[in-house]
Amino acid sequence: MTTFLDVQPPPEPVLGDGWTLRPLADAGHGVRAYAAVPRGGGTPVELRLYRVQQHPLRVCYPYGAHDIAVGLVVVEDAENMAGRLLSELAPALFAADPHCRRVVAAPAEDDTAAQDAFEAGGFRRVAESDLPGGNVVLFTAEPSWLADLPTALDDMPH
Repeated sequence: MTTFLDVQPPPEPVLGDGWTLRPLADAGHGVRAYAAVPRGGGTPVELRLYRVQQHPLRVCYPYGAHDIAVGLVVVEDAENMAGRLLSELAPALFAADPHCRRVVAAPAEDDTAAQDAFEAGGFRRVAESDLPGGNVVLFTAEPSWLADLPTALDDMPH
């Protein structure tokens, strides 16, 4: 049986030339934390990556062992920068871990800056949930091989 401490950390994303990821020292067990700095200058965005099974989101949906949760700290007036980062991050995480079927995020219900950034980054708003730390909005990004699967009953093989 896999325990909480046996879970492998998420992969290190490889982003395009527009970003520098500077690791942050206080990430915690199984967490990758970065200051994502735009190469042309601008405000850094704090980024944390977790396996969902090590994150409170694990109670929100039937997660896969390779699903990744993204935590984001967006400072004032950096929503556009964060949206650009997120639009590159999800594909980079899917490329780094081909078994990952979802990248999810759960910004606080009152954190409209983070919610705007996730939407601008191509994440889809799917639900609201109550977690021990408060109310959150669940966002998800999925690789095209999963997102393009038909879900209508008429499209299912019989």
